[in-house]
Amino acid sequence: MSNTHWDPARYGLFGNERQRPAIDLIARLPKAADGFSPRHIVDLGCGPGNVTALLAAAYAGTATDDVKIVGIDSSDEMIDTAQKRDENIDWQKGDIASWEPEEKVDLLFSNAALHWVPDHSKLFARLLSFVRPGGLLAIQVPNNFLAPSHQLIGEAGLDWPKEVAKAMHAARIMRPGDYFDAMAPECDDIDLWQTQYCHVLTGEDPVHNWVSSTTLRPVMAALPDDEARAKFTEKYKVRLSQVYPPRDDGRTLFPFNRLFMIARKRPA
Repeated sequence: MSNTHWDPARYGLFGNERQRPAIDLIARLPKAADGFSPRHIVDLGCGPGNVTALLAAAYAGTATDDVKIVGIDSSDEMIDTAQKRDENIDWQKGDIASWEPEEKVDLLFSNAALHWVPDHSKLFARLLSFVRPGGLLAIQVPNNFLAPSHQLIGEAGLDWPKEVAKAMHAARIMRPGDYFDAMAPECDDIDLWQTQYCHVLTGEDPVHNWVSSTTLRPVMAALPDDEARAKFTEKYKVRLSQVYPPRDDGRTLFPFNRLFMIARKRPA
């Protein structure tokens, strides 16, 4: 996904809903009162910087005065948006798959980004190698790939099976137990949990609007032309409206699953 373009405004249409899991993950992290005062924090896949700012605020005023916070994203558009913020955060363009820090990290954080990076068993071993002994890896990834919102993409794309299948393969995660196995050799404290959020959406085609700014992006790019994209979109919207119908008050309920993990790298 590093060579595709992201639209920060479109992604931000559901800002409160997308930010909620990050808030929950940050709330679960140990703070200074718990004896954890990180000097070097990195947010992988920082997007427009909203979550990185929350992360910075969570550790502001800790016992360490020289906290270094870095936000990494592969999108020029996202980094440009983040750089307009006022916080003292170092925004850098980088691809998570090849990124390496200049020094070891105390808290390596990523919210809703790693599912775009392949081969998580190798990726997690690599990321943990960048964490200081006693430091933390804190991750949240969507776990909604078996939900109708995602499965209906294949149904709407039956006329272009190879293109859609290849595009859908771009975003994948492992089972929770696989993540435990990937982190256990290096970590002595692993916390894994799943949450289903029931988002209350408004407006016309709200679930399509949600998916179109994330999972649907590589699919639309893979379809052969505008006619195919229009045909796909029409079929997909019809099926979404059947599975996620608006309530009598006009609001639409959209259940969405997410997987969380916090792991402490074993002290030296």
